[in-house]
Order: sequence, then structure tokens, then C-alpha cells
Amino acid sequence: MLVVTLAACGGGGSDGHAGKELIVGIWGGNDAETAGMEQLKAGFEELTGATLTYRVYTEYNQQIQADLIAGTAPDVFYVDVNFFPFLDSIGVLEPLDRAAVGADAFFPNLINGFVGNSGNLYALAKDFSTLALYVNTDMLNDTGFSTSDIPTSWEDFVTFLPGFQAKLDEVYGAGSVSAMTYNLEMARNLHLLSNGGVNLINADGTPNINTPAVINNFNIYTQLAATGAIHRPGDIGAGWNGEAFGTGRTAIMDEGNWVYGFLNQNFSEINFQVLNMPSYKGTVSSMLFTVGYGMNASTNHKDLALEWIKYATGVDGMATWCQAAGVLPSRQDVADKINVAADPNLQMHLQQVQHAMPWELGQYASIISDQYMNFIVEAVINGSISVEDAFRQAQEQSMLQIGG
Repeated sequence: MLVVTLAACGGGGSDGHAGKELIVGIWGGNDAETAGMEQLKAGFEELTGATLTYRVYTEYNQQIQADLIAGTAPDVFYVDVNFFPFLDSIGVLEPLDRAAVGADAFFPNLINGFVGNSGNLYALAKDFSTLALYVNTDMLNDTGFSTSDIPTSWEDFVTFLPGFQAKLDEVYGAGSVSAMTYNLEMARNLHLLSNGGVNLINADGTPNINTPAVINNFNIYTQLAATGAIHRPGDIGAGWNGEAFGTGRTAIMDEGNWVYGFLNQNFSEINFQVLNMPSYKGTVSSMLFTVGYGMNASTNHKDLALEWIKYATGVDGMATWCQAAGVLPSRQDVADKINVAADPNLQMHLQQVQHAMPWELGQYASIISDQYMNFIVEAVINGSISVEDAFRQAQEQSMLQIGG
């Protein structure tokens, strides 16, 4: 079976690669991910005759930058879609030929996230995650609701949550269960802030967040907070959404598919269903998180590096990885091969890719998102400043750190 699988991967065989070493830069993962990487390594070495070495980083973005500056970076390395604009700006990635890597087989949003200012493609997504809506079906049943009662728009959640909270208080006791939890990080709500084609950064990557359009889009969060039925996990004694949901402290959350395995493994008694993300102003949207394989523009093994990218993101290589690591494949043919549709909850996450936007905000994303979070919490949670002041100060502080 191994021989058949390797033969089906294509790639160019071992001609010219025997005895060569390819270094691939990654960060550490859990046991399942480590096992998946070892399976990929064995398959690639058998296919090419080369030796594959993983360089595992602990502080990835900082360490890969240091190696790139020193000229010691791996031949191929992980490229987080959020980190991609910075790497693109310093010209350290080798353009990938779309036809050679089979780019047409990938979900378009996953390709678009790795297209640089030049219009070239610089990385291929190895897998991805999306946000979707999780509901505790037992809590719905106990309070006389069903999944069909869950609003399909964020605007309708504003009117739905108070009545649902009242029922939860009646059944479980006041203050025992929050109707919903949310996360105010920009990585989670960029899709709503960008509603209507609003761009939160300028062409040079500097922030453009202190605008009426952005503030108007943000108003949905102030309306949700005003219901008193939606909380941050920390406000109800949980570390994150998954813990709050798994321990029965919230009935609804929007969360990534990484929580799916967490719930099944740690809270198997919780019955839940994954639903489509709600619309906002008539548009359904979600967030997309992905990591791709990019080629070091300075590698001396470009042919072999290309073979790795083609193998690891090809049908058989990606199927091996996704099945071992329990992640979503970046292409429909792989989703069909491993039968993602057999699990309606995972299939719902897969479907979100159609309307999800990548978590990408230019080369200053970390600065902008950090300052946004600092002041938005003060405005929405603590009420110490207005939303308008929060955006103004986030804009100003971001520019100070950028140096503009």
C-alpha cells in the first residue's frame, strides 16, 4: 500500500535527489501532529531518496526572522498567513508556479491569502481552520429551544439573547450559565469590522481603523454586550471559549475547529451541534486561519524544496497529514478522499471557507491588533472610554509604535 501511495504522489521520483538533505522549518505540535509529520518525512524520503530534516522552532516568528537575516533559514518553512505580508515585504520567499503546484485544486481563499503585492503566489496552505457557531443542544432542549430557533444573523442575536438568558437562569439558576461567550480579539472579528468591503489598513500597511465605517461595523459588539447575556470566558471563570462551553458555563460560542477535538476528548458528555456563522448586514462571513509551506528564496535546493511542497500539499501527502493531525484539508479532493462530509460538524467548518476571510492585516498586524484590543476592552467591557475614543487611541498608539 505504501508503494502504491507513493507512486500516486507524482513528483519526479528520486532522480537527482539521492544523498541531498532538505531542511523544513516548523513549530512543535501535539503527539498526533508529530506522528503526522513523521509519516510525511518517511514518505518523502522514500519518494525522493533525499534526507528530510525538521528544524523545530519554539518562538517561531522571531527565530525564523533571525535565521533569514543570518542566511541560515531552512529550505522550506511554515508561513502563517498573518505573518505572510511581512515576509513578502522583505522578499525572502520564492514565487511558486501555480500550475506546477496545482494551485487550482485549493480553496480560493487559501490561495489568495498567500498572494503577494507582486501578484505571485508564495506559499501553499497545508491545512486550515475556520470559525463556526457551536450550540449546546441539551441546554437548548432544557429551555424549550431547538437549533432552528438560533438566529441566523448577528442583529437577531441582539434580540434573542436576553430571552434565552432568562430561560437559562430559570432552569439552571441565575448566573450559572451565560447565554453566549465571545472573544474581542481582532483575529476573531476582523470579518465583521471589514463588512461592506471596509479596509482596516492603508496601502503601506499602516492602520486605517479610526474611521466611521469601521466604528459603525463595530457597533454590533456594543449592542451584543448591552444585552448582558454575552460574556468573555474570563468573566465567567473560564480560560477560553472551549473551556467555558465544555464545563457548561455557556450555551453558545463561535469558535475554531480546533475546539472540536478538545470537546470530544475532554467533555464527551456535552452534546452539541456546529452551525453556520451568522450574517451581518446581510452578509455571512467567518475568519480563516491557515499555515502554508513557503520556499526560501536563497535555498540551494529549489527543485527538492518544490518536490516537498508538492508532496506535502498533494492529495496523498495532505490526506496523510490531515488524518493523522485531525485538521481540515486545503483542497476539496482531499476532503473527499478522507470523507470529511461523514462528520456534519467538521463539514460545517469546511463549508465556512467559502465565505471566510484570512486572518491577515498587513505587515503591522500584531501592533494594530494589540492596540485595538487594549482600548476596545476599556470601551466595551469596562466602559471607561467611548468606542470612538477607543478607536482613536488605538490608531494613534499603533502609529507611534510603527513610527509614523
